[in-house]
Amino acid sequence: MKRDYYEVLGVPRDADLQQIKKAYRKLARQYHPDVATDTPEGEEKFKEATEAYEVLCDAQKRQVYDTYGHDGLRRGGGGAGGFDGFEGFGDFGDIFSNLFGGAFGQAFGGGFGGGQQAGPARGSDLAVEVELDLEEAAFGVEKEITFTAQAVCTECEGAGTTEPDSVKTCADCGGRGQVRTVRRTMLGQFVQMGVCPRCSGTGQIIENPCAECKGAGRRPAERKVNVNIPAGIDDGQRIRVTGKGGAGERGMRSGDLYVGVRVRPHEIFERHGDDILTGVDLTMVQAALGVTLNVPTLDGDEEVEFPAGTQPGDIKVLRGKGVTHLNGHGRGDQAITVRVIVPRDLDEEHRRLLEQFDESVGAEHYAERSEGMLHKLRSFFTS
Repeated sequence: MKRDYYEVLGVPRDADLQQIKKAYRKLARQYHPDVATDTPEGEEKFKEATEAYEVLCDAQKRQVYDTYGHDGLRRGGGGAGGFDGFEGFGDFGDIFSNLFGGAFGQAFGGGFGGGQQAGPARGSDLAVEVELDLEEAAFGVEKEITFTAQAVCTECEGAGTTEPDSVKTCADCGGRGQVRTVRRTMLGQFVQMGVCPRCSGTGQIIENPCAECKGAGRRPAERKVNVNIPAGIDDGQRIRVTGKGGAGERGMRSGDLYVGVRVRPHEIFERHGDDILTGVDLTMVQAALGVTLNVPTLDGDEEVEFPAGTQPGDIKVLRGKGVTHLNGHGRGDQAITVRVIVPRDLDEEHRRLLEQFDESVGAEHYAERSEGMLHKLRSFFTS
């Protein structure tokens, strides 16, 4: 008599799919034939648990089983299809792949018919960081970056040997880089693929390896790479430089280099996207009468006119004086906010003159209360 499937997995009859999967994982790890080699009933328990899982994880088969039991499955009501030889399971390896991922197969020598990739390894990807001034980020720059990484061996030029005739096909794997073993069990035939231990998956044996790199075709060295930083790059962005990472083994392609960008804070300018914000100080007399001043920009000083009656917090916009648009055309703008400097520590004569001025001007000459500076800045950056 077949045992009840819920009893086999140790779950209640109202168990959800996650509970069923969790229970099966536990049993599969415990009774897998490659693990339970000293448990005589291990293969039978593994077979029983897998049959239960295959039925209960399928909504249609589970409904038939809940209604009619084992007889319902045997009569074709969505049945498990004769279990002998796993005919009803489709690709048996998929069950393990879905439940455990690739790690399960690797743990048992490559899983069910699969195998680890063999051959020389591709070079590793590397990450470095470069610091830029705001001007360099705005207009682009070429930077030489120095770092330590695997580089092609200069002695053997990446071949792993200076004697080409000493490279032989591995006799154990026939040059495939993988070895295959077959085990016959009560569950059927298990084919296991693994990296050839003799050639480490390369498919070749070097009888006289290079003395400098020990046959790897690469070795650690200081590398220098010129990187073109595009105009408009911003802090926190990164650039991928294809093929400039670590060298691959014995002629395999190099990895990629990822250059992270850090933009140093500027003493004068503050960046907002592709726009630039700076400030200018006017005396209250200059603000009242108007003045033309040299204002710093990313392109150098530029004459800017501030009209009479300029108020604190007023914003002057220089179009096209910001940061270059990344991978595009044109530039952002520069916003200049006005700060009005008020004199302090006045002597009696200066106080008297200002009081007379204030009395003579009258309230009608003062500007009405205008928008606050923060409101103006928000309007600028959202326009």
